[in-house]
Order: sequence, then C-alpha cells, then structure tokens
Amino acid sequence: MYMNNKLILGTVQFGLNYGINNSSGKPSENEVFGILDTAYNQNIVFLDTADAYGNAIELIGKYHQQTHNQFKVLSKFKGVKENELSNQVQISLSKLHIHQFEVYSYHSFADFMNYPFLKDELQSLKREGLIKKIGISVYTNSEIEQICTENFIDVIQLPFNLLDNQNIRGSYIEVAIQNNKEIHTRSVFLQGLLFMDEETIPKKLNLLIPYIRKIRQYCNSESVNIQSLALSYALYKKNIDHVLIGVDTIDQLLKNIEAIANEEEAFDFINHNIKVIETELLNPVNWK
Repeated sequence: MYMNNKLILGTVQFGLNYGINNSSGKPSENEVFGILDTAYNQNIVFLDTADAYGNAIELIGKYHQQTHNQFKVLSKFKGVKENELSNQVQISLSKLHIHQFEVYSYHSFADFMNYPFLKDELQSLKREGLIKKIGISVYTNSEIEQICTENFIDVIQLPFNLLDNQNIRGSYIEVAIQNNKEIHTRSVFLQGLLFMDEETIPKKLNLLIPYIRKIRQYCNSESVNIQSLALSYALYKKNIDHVLIGVDTIDQLLKNIEAIANEEEAFDFINHNIKVIETELLNPVNWK
C-alpha cells in the first residue's frame, strides 16, 4: 500500500472521451463513484482534475457530498482573465465541496507565459490558504529549465514513461529537484499506446513501433508484465514524488495496483536500450 500513496488518480476520463486506446467512452456516474470508492479504499488520496475536463469537477463534488470520503484535489486552470482567478478558484472549491486545492496549476507553459499577472494572484490565493501549492504542467525539457528558476512554482508535472524516459528527462528532473521543485509525472501508459496492437497504431506514430517492439520482446523473454513495468518504472523512481494514472473502470484500477512491482533489471534495460530519437512523437499534442 506504500506505493499507492504516490499515485494520483486522473479524472479527465470522468468528463471527456479520452485516450487513443479508449473504445468505451466516459464511465457512468455510478461507475465513477465505484472507481472513487475503490481508489479511496486502496489508500489513493489524490485526484487530478481541471476546469477543462467536462463535468469531472461536478462528479467529484457530488461524490464528496454523498460520502464521508474526502480526496485531496489537484487542479489546473487555463485562459483566465485578470482578477478572475480568485472567483474561479472559489467556485471550483465550492463545486468540489473542499476548502483547499492541494496543487493549483497552470494547464500549460503557454498560459504561464501569456498571463504574467497570474503569478501575484496565485501567491495571494496561497497566502489565503485556498491553494496549498502552485504548480505547472509542462511538456518539454526547455520548459522545465525555464520553470526551475521560478521560485513561486512548487510543483512541476511532466511526462515520464518507458519511451519518454530517464534518458530524455533524467538530468532535467535532477535540476528541478535541486531547485526545490516537487516532481509529478503523467502519461505512464502514453494514453494506452504501449498496449496497442501494432496494426492499430496510427501511421503518424509508426516510427515509435521499433521501440515498443523492443520493450515487448524483452518483457516476453523475461516474463515481465508490460503494464507492471510501465507503471512501476515511474513509481519506483525515487526522485519522482507522485505518479498520475487514469482509468475507465474499477477493474483497470485494481489491475494497475496489483501490477506494481520492483522490476529493477527491467528498469535498467529501459535506461540502457530505449533511447527515442523522434521525441516530438511522444507528445500527444502532435498526434492530431
């Protein structure tokens, strides 16, 4: 159960049809509540959401209202006009039936650059106790470098997985930690890309197939479960504080938890053998 404390349950699936490998669509309200019950009972206490995730915030709030289980919520904002952030935060907290965001984050580096006035507003909300930590979601190493010098940012959320791995991110994570940043990672399964049949992988991503094939061949030869490897690779990295995952069903959540295992030899294989050159294909923004 110790590693479960490092997990953050993503909720984009609750409010939107999400994921390249998602064929079932959004879960029903009852299914969402079942997932939340299961997560809480498995010692997962963090939820990640955003105003842009359809009705996810409303569903979480309804769950909080109807049960004694209370999650710590991380949220993201985008495109906020000057002097509107405080009102937006209070409305979201009210909908969620909580008193404070664990982390409140810029949805993107572009928002950080385009809305400089939000820096003071965020720090004011932190002083008021409505936000515990200020964060940002980034994609590129260049963005990580620039954010490291911003003292008011507490948390950096970035992609980290079997392809977008230690070889690409490792040194930048170290620099972030040296600058007292908390590290959260996402995209451990690359929206399910790692599990898709080769013939169903979009042609645009064909250059990633040799890397995926190499991982699968290793897993087959060493009897390593690829789902276990994908999740554990991030969870067992000591300088990653929290790992974000998303699920569509209770069964998926339980299988993910059961899959957690310390696969040190497999981790070493990834670090020594999987070095993606076509890094632009690792960003789902470029899949459209």
